[in-house]
Amino acid sequence: MSHPLRITIHSSIASLLILAGCVPDAPRENPLDPNSPNFRNSGTVSGRVLTYYEPFLGIAGASVTLPSKGITITTNSAGSFFFENVDAGGLTLIVSKSGYATDTVRTTLMPGGTATVQSRLNALPVISQAQIITRKIDQWWPGPVYSAVVTANVTDPDGAGDISLVTVAVDTLRLAMSFFTDPPRYQVTISGSSLPGRNIEWLVGKPIQVLAQDKPKGFSRSAPFYVLRIIQQTVVPTYPTALDTASASPEFQWARPDITFPYSYRIELYRQEEGVPTLIWNREGLAATLTRFQYPETLPPALYFWTIFVIDEYGNLSRSKEASFIVVDPNSQ
Repeated sequence: MSHPLRITIHSSIASLLILAGCVPDAPRENPLDPNSPNFRNSGTVSGRVLTYYEPFLGIAGASVTLPSKGITITTNSAGSFFFENVDAGGLTLIVSKSGYATDTVRTTLMPGGTATVQSRLNALPVISQAQIITRKIDQWWPGPVYSAVVTANVTDPDGAGDISLVTVAVDTLRLAMSFFTDPPRYQVTISGSSLPGRNIEWLVGKPIQVLAQDKPKGFSRSAPFYVLRIIQQTVVPTYPTALDTASASPEFQWARPDITFPYSYRIELYRQEEGVPTLIWNREGLAATLTRFQYPETLPPALYFWTIFVIDEYGNLSRSKEASFIVVDPNSQ
C-alpha cells in the first residue's frame, strides 16, 4: 500500500535540490575575502617621528624609507607620514635625519588594513670648536715642562644630561675629557712626559679628534684637528730678577725673543710666602714690540717673582723662568 504523504515529501526534497543547483552563488563583497572582487592584498602605513625623550615632539623633515616599495617620504611639520598601496605582510621602515641616530621600525600590515607606527629619534651630540694648544713652562728646576690642552664644546639637543662620555683620540691614545663650567667646555690636559718617547713632539702631524657618546649610545666624532705650533723660544726677564731689590711699583723689563710669527705677551706676578706662591696680578695682550711694562699698583714689602709668556694667535704659549725680587720696607732702611 503506497503512502501519498511520503511520495509528496520526497518529491518536494528532490525539487528543492534541483532548484538549489540552478541558483547562482551569493555575491562576495567582503574585501577581506580573497575571492571577492573588492579584495586588496595591500593597505596603508601611517606614523609619526618623535623626539627620543618626553614630551615627544614631532620631528619635521625626517626621511622615512620603505625598502619594499623603494620610496622615501619626508615627515610634515608635525612629524607625521603616510604610505598608500603597501603590500600586506611584514614591513621594515628606515627613519633618518641629519644629526640623529637612524632608527629601524618593523610592523605587520594586514590586507586592506592600516598599520600605525611610531619612531623616536635620538639626537646625537654636537661637537664644535675642538682644538689643541701646546704649553711650554720653563722653570729653574727641574727644567721646562711641556703639555697640550684639548678643549671642545659638546652639546646635545636632547639636553646636556644626555651626554655620557667625551674623549679625545690621538692614534691609539684615548683620554677622557672633563666638563668645566667657566666657560662651559670639555677639557683634558696631556702631559708631554706621558706620551710615547716622553715628548710632546709625538703629537705633531697626527690627526686629533674629539668623540662624544650619549646615554642611548649615540655617537659623534669631530673633524680632525692638529697641533699648529710648539713654541720653544722663551722671553728672558732682565729686571727685576735674581732677588733684586725693587721699588714698590717695579718696571718689568725683558729681552725680546727671536720670533717671526704674530704673538703677544702676558705678565703674571706672584707673592711668595713660606714657599707658597700666590698669583696677585696679571696683564694680557701686551704688544710684541714692548720690552718693559710699569706695574700699575703699589706692592707691600715681601718676596715676589714674575713670569712673562709668549702667546701666539692660536693660544699656544711659552712661559719664562721665574724672576724673583724683593720689595723692602723703606722705613727699615
